[in-house]
Amino acid sequence: EKKEYAHELLHTVMEKEAYCMELVQPKLINWDADRVALIDLILLRMGVCEMLFFPTIPTKVTINEYIEIAKMYSTPQSGQFVNGVLDNILKDLEKENKIRKQDRVRK
Repeated sequence: EKKEYAHELLHTVMEKEAYCMELVQPKLINWDADRVALIDLILLRMGVCEMLFFPTIPTKVTINEYIEIAKMYSTPQSGQFVNGVLDNILKDLEKENKIRKQDRVRK
């Protein structure tokens, strides 16, 4: 199940890269995108994809997981950065009614 999820997430992130960056880029107003850690940009794209295209994963879980990953694998400030950007994007997506979540069916 985890391998299937990872495969699906990877393909979704690659397929939706341009769209996700359209959502991320405006949130980097005070940041030069070239100076943002590459791992942070990847995590932001992954987080946006999870929020939009993985309806059984709650948004709070998504944000918390990517904060933890950023803390472990990126810069000391990355957890706060990823939190701020994903939270900001989530608020916009909720205003636009683009977040569609459903209960997860257990196997």
